[in-house]
Amino acid sequence: MLKTIFYNLLVFFTLANLFYWSIPVVDLIQSARGDVTRGSGAVYRSFIEWRSRVSHFDNVNVEGPYLQRRTVVDRVTSQRKIYFFGGSTMWGSGDDDAGTIPSKYAAHTGTAPENFAELGWTAHQNLLYLIQILQDGRRPDVVVFFDGVNDVSAKCMIGSTPTSHGKEAEFASLVTGADRPQSFVYYFRGVLRLSERISQQLSGTTGASPYDCDKDTAKAEAIAANLVKDWQLAKQIVELYGGHFYGLLQPVAYFSRTDLAGLPLSADLGRQFSAVYPMIARKLANDPALHDLGSVLDGEENFYFDFCHIKPDGNARVAQKIAEIVEAK
Repeated sequence: MLKTIFYNLLVFFTLANLFYWSIPVVDLIQSARGDVTRGSGAVYRSFIEWRSRVSHFDNVNVEGPYLQRRTVVDRVTSQRKIYFFGGSTMWGSGDDDAGTIPSKYAAHTGTAPENFAELGWTAHQNLLYLIQILQDGRRPDVVVFFDGVNDVSAKCMIGSTPTSHGKEAEFASLVTGADRPQSFVYYFRGVLRLSERISQQLSGTTGASPYDCDKDTAKAEAIAANLVKDWQLAKQIVELYGGHFYGLLQPVAYFSRTDLAGLPLSADLGRQFSAVYPMIARKLANDPALHDLGSVLDGEENFYFDFCHIKPDGNARVAQKIAEIVEAK
């Protein structure tokens, strides 16, 4: 009898730990649109938290010392150094290297821009990475931040704050008690993490919202204010080194007047954007370096893969609008 109990417990703890260590891996993969765009996963980086690994797969390439998505440049007629920052939409989830916004910008302007965006990043993570790049001695002529989606979708989660990023709860859970057991509960951490994830998934089917910005106006206001402050800090830093900065509020399907037939959109997530995006837009009005691109994809064609990721033709339209803003300076 004792022998049977021992083997059952051994199997139980083994399966629990397999679940435990698989959760962050699966989560990182699922954070991008399509498994192939994530390539071989992500690596931890202090302050910016994560960065895509070097990967080369099906015209989706991440490479170099800064682990950048490759930008396709066919011709160079201008030596202006243009740096793009943002989340997965700027990174190019769902698109090959030639279809990303920086690649479309290169084709339109004859420049050789660089794509420093990363999957899931908020404006604050982009700000921190910009600082690291400038500390390395690089001096861009133009810096473009393309943000908004991750600041809403990550920070509006219940339990997240206006200074959170999308993996904060995940990292906190993994760090707690990671080195050695502090109590018997340590051995059940796999089961606990699995139950938390199941609970999060079930909340979407039972009507319980995982978000609270539509109910917490103060939180929504703080998220909007922090995003604009991140852009303003980035602007001051870039201008200190002789460059020009532009902060762009990225379009989302919830506000685009375009063909959205067949596009799965979460009404719950839409309420978070309805709560936060107008607050951001109002804060942009007094700064000519900050722009709301919410209407850039308006028209009869459907440019969206989902609520925020854009097809190559849509990226070309966004790139053209960015070029108009930059060249107007």
